[in-house]
Amino acid sequence: MLAPGKSPIAFHLKKEFKENLKNTPVNWGYGGLSEFTYYRTYARKMENGKLETWADCVFRVIEGTFSILKTHSVSSYITWDEKRAHKLAEEAAQRLFEFKWTPPGRGLWMMGTPFIWDKGGAALNNCAFVSTEDIDAELSKPFAFLMDVSMVGVGVGFDTKGAGKVAVCEPEGAPELIKVEDSREGWVEAISCLIDSYLDEGSLPVKIDTTLVRAYGEPIKGFGGVASGPDPLIQGFFGIRDVLQNRAKSSNPLLTSVDIVDIANIIGKIVVAGNVRRTAEIAFADPNDKDFMEMKNWETAGIETGSIAPIELSAISKDDYKKYNDSWDDRAEIAKKYSDKEWSYKFGGWRWASNNSIFAEIGQDYTEVEKSIATAGEPGFAWLHNMRAYSRMKDPIDWKDRRVAGGNPCLEQSLESYELCCLVETFPAKHEDYWDYQRTLKFAYLYAKTVTLMATHWSETNDVIKRNRRIGCSQSGIQEAIQKWGRRLYLDEFCDQAYTYIQYVDKKYSDWMGVPLSRKTTSVKPSGTVSLVAGSLPGIHYAESETYYRTIRLSAISPLVEILKNSGYRIEPAVSDPIRTVVVYFPVIHSKGTISKHDVSIWEQFTNAADLQHYWADNQVSITITFKPTEANQIARALSCFDSKLKGVSLLPITDHGYAQAPYISTDRLEIKEYAKSLKPLNFTSLSQEGENADANKFCDGEACEI
Repeated sequence: MLAPGKSPIAFHLKKEFKENLKNTPVNWGYGGLSEFTYYRTYARKMENGKLETWADCVFRVIEGTFSILKTHSVSSYITWDEKRAHKLAEEAAQRLFEFKWTPPGRGLWMMGTPFIWDKGGAALNNCAFVSTEDIDAELSKPFAFLMDVSMVGVGVGFDTKGAGKVAVCEPEGAPELIKVEDSREGWVEAISCLIDSYLDEGSLPVKIDTTLVRAYGEPIKGFGGVASGPDPLIQGFFGIRDVLQNRAKSSNPLLTSVDIVDIANIIGKIVVAGNVRRTAEIAFADPNDKDFMEMKNWETAGIETGSIAPIELSAISKDDYKKYNDSWDDRAEIAKKYSDKEWSYKFGGWRWASNNSIFAEIGQDYTEVEKSIATAGEPGFAWLHNMRAYSRMKDPIDWKDRRVAGGNPCLEQSLESYELCCLVETFPAKHEDYWDYQRTLKFAYLYAKTVTLMATHWSETNDVIKRNRRIGCSQSGIQEAIQKWGRRLYLDEFCDQAYTYIQYVDKKYSDWMGVPLSRKTTSVKPSGTVSLVAGSLPGIHYAESETYYRTIRLSAISPLVEILKNSGYRIEPAVSDPIRTVVVYFPVIHSKGTISKHDVSIWEQFTNAADLQHYWADNQVSITITFKPTEANQIARALSCFDSKLKGVSLLPITDHGYAQAPYISTDRLEIKEYAKSLKPLNFTSLSQEGENADANKFCDGEACEI
């Protein structure tokens, strides 16, 4: 593997090819919505001070990918054919430019940057998992891993198997002062030392000094984006300290599953605080863990879920306490007012920071969890037996993944502890026929496999990646592909035959690279911003409706607002925050006959997931099945029917957004078309500021699994 600090042997696309592609119009699938999403989320600032165009981004990604391949080849003394490399790279770039495939959002943002050579390949990966099973030996290590990779945008799953394995002891003696470095590593060290002070008996108490940490809003070099300031770390430090202190003083000092999830969730809150980063978490627990199942009960965990104000506030100001509980509009200002208090981490809660799921057992009774799902949309389900025993569900049991311990937040990847994985997206409906799609698969596969050549800064992770070389070639716009090709042809050719082709390509390129075959190769990820850029439905999911407004919130002072206004977009003050936030209306027009999520039953959605798990995904199919109130009493039956055919699933009550400025507003086709016709082309040439939350949306891309 190419270690952090390795100097790359650069690969550059030919000047003539780049000029031709730069002069080619971009076919933004959703028009202004796709173009806006790209510039807001993935366009990096270049040395000339301007933002990358889509063509610039394509060049960076492809040159970055082939630079890794070239460096690996030359360093390993294996054949490197520069002429053939240029031919492959140009076709890969052309197909990426046409949105026939894309790297994950992680790759659009990070591939081809100096950061991955300086710091390692972790930032190129979408997803990770870590187990707490050995917490009695590893102490803070699982939490350190979770925090570290979260801070470079990776979504992380974790389990609660460490519950009951280690006693929490109150540290004693003169406090040890830790001067926190202004870096990701410094933040992780501070939280690790705190946790170890309680889990490693005989440790000294820990205090932190954050004077070296940059103020809020200052730029982050390397990864990009802006700093969140020291407050999130300070508040999270006190929150984790309180969780551990309360456990140490309780009648049962053994760390519980609830403690593990609370610590991980507070870490998640530290990472996303200030809205300058995003990450995702998923927590897995035993299906019989009732305390875990009750963690998000607003009636019994109001402070932890953020539904009520900290009780400490009532002792200082009854007026602010009442105002906070009565009005959402006042919450941010009140939380800011008391941000210097040690209990200020309680504002907004923290248990929203993970999707909570169970390791379900095939054939179990789903009656009780049906009730929880019907009201709260949780828990999700992961069938660990199927994840370990099967590749695709149509193939014989192979126990290829017997070491798998969990999965990533959107649950499209089975993962071992400390494993990272890279996903890549393909769009079958954007192709002329199967053979066109098969050609694209080669380049999508090659991108993902190339990422496995980059070492991370975690030796445990490198050990797993070198052994597994796991990748996830995914599909988006699946419903569009079924509508275009027909269900049978789509499953037989674009899934079954395509899967066989990927195994052939993996054998060919693994032999050339001198690395093992990928343990697993295919997935269905939920997608999100990447599918918006490509102009495609996300993953396996259905459209909101045939025509609708997609509303997006922006800071009222964002430079993007003026650009949108000049093109005639409807912009209005946000009802929830009319001073600081505006809402922009983007038209989305699907073809006639597009099936809406409101038109399908849970049974059809379960069948879709089972078919993709059968014919395509040897990893997993990420799906959130939406259900109507009348279907809530069918959930247990459906789970019983499909638990031997799936590896994971989540369910969510379908809601008709009746409130103002909802994210999706279904509207008459004629009205939407007239609005779209009135809009002028967007012009981003004057934009020099990387978009709001420029380092957000870079991990698994799915809105459903973001914190």
